[in-house]
This record gives sequence, C-alpha cells and structure tokens, in this order.
Amino acid sequence: MIDIKEYFCPNVNCRHYGLRNQDNLVKAGTYTVKGEKRQMLQCKVCKERFSETRNTIFFHSHYPPSTIRGIIQCTVEGNGVRSTSRILELSKDGVNKVVLKAGEHAQMVLSNLLTSLHLEECQLDELWTFVQKKKLFPKKT
Repeated sequence: MIDIKEYFCPNVNCRHYGLRNQDNLVKAGTYTVKGEKRQMLQCKVCKERFSETRNTIFFHSHYPPSTIRGIIQCTVEGNGVRSTSRILELSKDGVNKVVLKAGEHAQMVLSNLLTSLHLEECQLDELWTFVQKKKLFPKKT
C-alpha cells in the first residue's frame, strides 16, 4: 500500500507540480508489470494520470526493483559494469542502462534539492589520483 502524500503531480503546468502533501492526488486504478501490481494516481486539479513509478528510476524498467537495487549496490561498492553484470548474471548492456539512468536521476534529484541552499561553510574532501605512471627507479646506463 503506497502513501499518496509522498507523491506529487508530474505535470509542469499544474499549480501543484512538485508539491507533496497537497491532497490533490487520488488513486486511479492499478496495472500489472511482470506480476507486480502498481498503482495509478490522478491529480484532481489538472486531471493528469500517472504511475507510482513516474519520475523514479523504476519507471519503464525491464528489471524488478530488487534487481535495480542490486545493480546500484554493486556499483556503489566500486564494481564496474562488467563485473556487476557477471556478479548478478545480467547483460552488460542492461546493467549499463540502469547505471546511466540512475546517474541521470540522481543528477535531476540533486539539482532540484540543492537549489536554495544558503551555506556559510562547506567542507570538501580531497581526491588524489595519478594521471600517468610514475617512474619509480631511474634507468641505469
């Protein structure tokens, strides 16, 4: 059972676009994807109908949410696309699509969340790396 107060109207022309807890959404039926029931929602103001997975990484995905979570967990731990595909026994191209979609989604969410910050202090960690191989020992002549 989903809590519709956590959702918002995805219609950019609606006055409730992006606003949660507005009491403008109602449940509007369900549909099934690969044996999993999903809720449809409708905005009472603009009449836009949308899926509970709209504006999430799970929207239009060929993998179930548990598989997508597994892909993200593997890549967060530092595994590459190829090793993640071997570990989870998935196609490399499928894993790559999920990773790219997750990155785009994270960028969209963060750009919306970090727009009105008024920071007085900010701490950043350093990241060191070498671009070229260093010569450790000079050649003997």
